[in-house]
Amino acid sequence: MLHSSPPPRPIAHAVQVVHVVTTLNIGGLERVVLDLARRRTRSLFDARVVCLDSAGILEREFAEIGVPVEIIGTQGSVPRRVLKLAARLRQLGPHVVHTHNPQAHIHGTWAARLAGVPVVVHTKHGRAHPKPLFVSAFSRVASAWTSRFVAVSQDAACVARDIERVPLRKLQVIHNGIDVDRFPAREARASRAGFRAVTVGRLDPIKDQATLMRAARRVVDALPGFQLDVVGDGPSRTELEALRASLGLSDHVHLHGYREQVGPFLAEADLFVLSSISEGVPIALLEAMASSLPAVATDVGGIREVIVPGETGYLVPVVSPEALADAILKLQTDPAACRRLGRASRSRVEEHFNLRKVVAQYECVYLQCLGRPGAHNRTPAAAPGNPVS
Repeated sequence: MLHSSPPPRPIAHAVQVVHVVTTLNIGGLERVVLDLARRRTRSLFDARVVCLDSAGILEREFAEIGVPVEIIGTQGSVPRRVLKLAARLRQLGPHVVHTHNPQAHIHGTWAARLAGVPVVVHTKHGRAHPKPLFVSAFSRVASAWTSRFVAVSQDAACVARDIERVPLRKLQVIHNGIDVDRFPAREARASRAGFRAVTVGRLDPIKDQATLMRAARRVVDALPGFQLDVVGDGPSRTELEALRASLGLSDHVHLHGYREQVGPFLAEADLFVLSSISEGVPIALLEAMASSLPAVATDVGGIREVIVPGETGYLVPVVSPEALADAILKLQTDPAACRRLGRASRSRVEEHFNLRKVVAQYECVYLQCLGRPGAHNRTPAAAPGNPVS
């Protein structure tokens, strides 16, 4: 049955890429998909998004750039959902299906196989892996049918290699990137009065803003003028509001909710802070560093591949309010270090996490997997991503 599908249509002009995601709610994964669609080489690639669950708040931004978004729906059994997606892929006839994270990978790969799509590219955005045995089994079959398995960090690649058993010949690292020009470099604020930190991300236990609030209590005890801006929304909001009140931080910690534009918050800050217990390569961290902010973040996942300790910021253990507070206070007392780390942060993002290079790397992957002539000779920026170490 798997080999009875009609052959894929030949490549005539633009390569048709269908991104398969669970939803388009707020998050780094969804931002990566949006950036790949927005910054694609339009003369070579067309893009479309298929959501398994729901569209979400970012659907409007895809509409603004002319990229169609549709919803398959996840009602019913897994086989029923796969067949529904396969039927739609047959209608669309893409050259490449690009899946993002486990649920989309399993559904998208099996559906692409049934629909005769020639290439499946998968991006692993964090270090999570399928845990139930039956899900792991489906995931490994999906990996066997995947043309290229991209991890956004060396840490995520190691999980794919060691736990998901992805063959090294299919596995490569392409770090996330941002449009650096959207975040102008700036000098540190002249006044150190009211030292201000900012964090950006969905309010979720995996981001552990509760530890950040407990750290803020310690900082305020030593520095009464300290202010913390929390930009983002999510399931933990009610819990965090209650914790803020119980810690007596209502005048110091400001929950701003989701904001489409985070630049103004970054521009008013002296420091970016991240307290996650698991991460890939956070887009919010890259945006802050591009804005010349030094960063204090937990030493998890791909964060250690972004922050160079003592050069662009500091790494601290997870779930440690004491260590987080100490690092914040260390920077507050050393304005020269803030300026030095901020300038180095900007340079590091420009060199290693530039969206233009990231998009070129993915497009090179698409063309290589399709055997398209010239895939290896586009530009130096389009060179393949890092090999897995």
